Amino acid sequence: MRQLFTMLLLAGSVFLLAGCGGETYGTGVDRKAPVVKVRDIFIRPELEGKKVTVKGEVFTQCQSNGCWFVIQDDTGQVYVDLSRHQMTLPARLGRKATASGVVARAKGGYLLIGEGVVIK
Repeated sequence: MRQLFTMLLLAGSVFLLAGCGGETYGTGVDRKAPVVKVRDIFIRPELEGKKVTVKGEVFTQCQSNGCWFVIQDDTGQVYVDLSRHQMTLPARLGRKATASGVVARAKGGYLLIGEGVVIK
């Protein structure tokens, strides 16, 4: 009986830990990169060329092959380019997302060159 209880406890722990992590794409979230708000990408020029992490919701995304998406937090939206690292993201509209990548200039604005994404 004790052995059965131990096995059930172990199995439950594995299930809970797997559920907490979410879906990981690319390299996942870089825990060393500073977490910033979307607004910061646009108002802090010193972030250009630096790796950052943003948290928000998948607002829209590429419907053909998932090579980009727009993440939105309470301060704005930013385009996340996944194609430069040959990543794709299945349809995840409205889901919570955390993305790490390098801030880059594009067409008079900024974007995030995504290196890793976690979807919950």
